Parts: sequence; C-alpha cells; structure tokens
Amino acid sequence: MNTHVLSGAALALAVLLSFPASAFDRGCHRAVECYKKVRTPAQFRMVERKVVVRPARREVIHTPPVMGYRNERVMVRPASTRHVHVPAVSRTVYRRIEMRPARTVYRHVPAVTRTVYETVVVRPATTRWERRHGLFRGEKMCKVRVPAVTRRVARQVVVHPARRVARKLPAVYGSVARKVMVREASVRKIHAPAVYRTVRRSVVVKPGQRRVVEHPAVVETRREHVRVNSGRTHWVRARH
Repeated sequence: MNTHVLSGAALALAVLLSFPASAFDRGCHRAVECYKKVRTPAQFRMVERKVVVRPARREVIHTPPVMGYRNERVMVRPASTRHVHVPAVSRTVYRRIEMRPARTVYRHVPAVTRTVYETVVVRPATTRWERRHGLFRGEKMCKVRVPAVTRRVARQVVVHPARRVARKLPAVYGSVARKVMVREASVRKIHAPAVYRTVRRSVVVKPGQRRVVEHPAVVETRREHVRVNSGRTHWVRARH
C-alpha cells in the first residue's frame, strides 16, 4: 500500500513540474508576498605576499699575493791587479717554506622545506529559500541550510633552516733553492777587471688578502587573485 501512495505522489509532482513557470507567476498579483531568484557573482580580491628569491649568503674571497721580479747587479769577480781570479765555488741548498697558510672555507647548505596541507573555508555556511509544491496545498517557500564549502591549500614549511658548514684546509709547503758558498774566490797577481752580472730575483709586490662579502637576501612581492566566494543564487522580495 505504501508503494502505491509513493507512486501517486511522484506522478503528481511530475505533473506539477511539467507546468511552465508562467503558470505560477500569473496569480502573483493576488499573493501576499512574492520572491524572485537572483544570482550573486563570485567575488575576488588581490593579495600581496613576500617571496624569498635568493637567501642571504656570505662569500669569502681570497686574493693571492702579487709576485714580481727585480734585477740586481752583483759582482761575480772583483777587479784585480795582475792577479788571476779564481771564481768561488758554491752549491744549491733547498729549504722547506710555507707557500700558503692554513685557512677555513665555508660551504652554504640550503634550507630543507616540506609541504603542509590545511583546510580553509572558501564559502561559509548559509541559508537559502527553496520553492516546493504540495499535492493539495499548492506552492510554498522553505528556508534550508547550505553547508560551508572548504578547500585544501598547500604551503611550504621550513624543516631545517639554511646554514654554513666550515671546512679547514691545511697549509701548503714548498721548497726554495739558494746558493751557499763552498769555497771563496782567490786572486792571482794579474790585473783583471771586475766582472758583474744581473740576477733576476722574485719579490712580493703585494701580499695576499682575505675579505668577506655579505650578499643580502633577494625578496620580491608577488600579487595574486584569491577567490573570496564562488557566488550564489538567492531569493529576494519582488514587487507585485
């Protein structure tokens, strides 16, 4: 029996819905109060946010020493009066020196981030009017609740901030050769003029330097459109 009652109610509802909308509006002048359906468009707003394009960093710049050469005039054989000059005998001695001192260099380790998702309310819960039709009582307006609309939004969270890692480099050593006198020169009694020669020696013109350059972070402002609500359809009171 309940099945026959439900089938009859569905048939009556289909017949009422098949009537055009004008059939319900023709008698609006006799109604006490009328409403019409209005569409509210979606709303947007402009949002500005700061974005780090490149983080701040520190750069250590090492300038090597500037070397040059200098010519020196040295006497190889002194003058003698009727003397025969016997040149001196020398040998090469190697000495270990520090070419570059120990230093500390720094390596930049970028920050580690991860994505976090959170739920934001796009449109809050509200109420609206709905038109409904009964079988024998005609048309009626009902106020119903519309649930809120939410959306999941992703954002970046810093797990480990950027840091600098120091590494120590040992000193660099090398060998330098120099002449050591083994036997001095001797002179015979025969006149001979002094003998000179030019020696080219390396000298430090400008010592090495170390300086630290601070690079600030590069930040830019980005603008983007954010939808406040998606618009909705509601009923407003209409004139007779």
